[in-house]
Amino acid sequence: MLRQWIQSLDLKKQKQTSFYHLLGGQNGLRLLVNNFYNIMENDSYAKNCLELHQLDQGKIQTQAKDKLFMFLSGWLGGPNLFIQHYGHPRMRARHMHISITAKEKDQWLYCMEKALKIHSPRVTKKNKKILLNSFTALAMRIQNS
Repeated sequence: MLRQWIQSLDLKKQKQTSFYHLLGGQNGLRLLVNNFYNIMENDSYAKNCLELHQLDQGKIQTQAKDKLFMFLSGWLGGPNLFIQHYGHPRMRARHMHISITAKEKDQWLYCMEKALKIHSPRVTKKNKKILLNSFTALAMRIQNS
């Protein structure tokens, strides 16, 4: 679905072919994920969302960060790393072992929006809005309580 949206965007004006590339490829996406989790770990607003994760001395484990990075890589038009390592994402099924309410969903989106705001000046307001709408749709599918 997101890949279809990408095709219809004005990314060609920016000489980009996907959100993966727009965000800076592997290095840019890794930075986005690190910023996202740094916000979650340090912003008290995201407390409930943080508590859903397995923590190591108050920090989210590297494995969770790597899984989000791999998922977003393929989801945003880059290499399908998650599928190569774990198979089909089935995001809702993979999150059924924890209760995700509207509160945690909103906190997750809050962290992602903040991470996108600090991420890159190459991401236009229009493209940030498209990304946030896509992240919102994803988060709504994962919400299970």
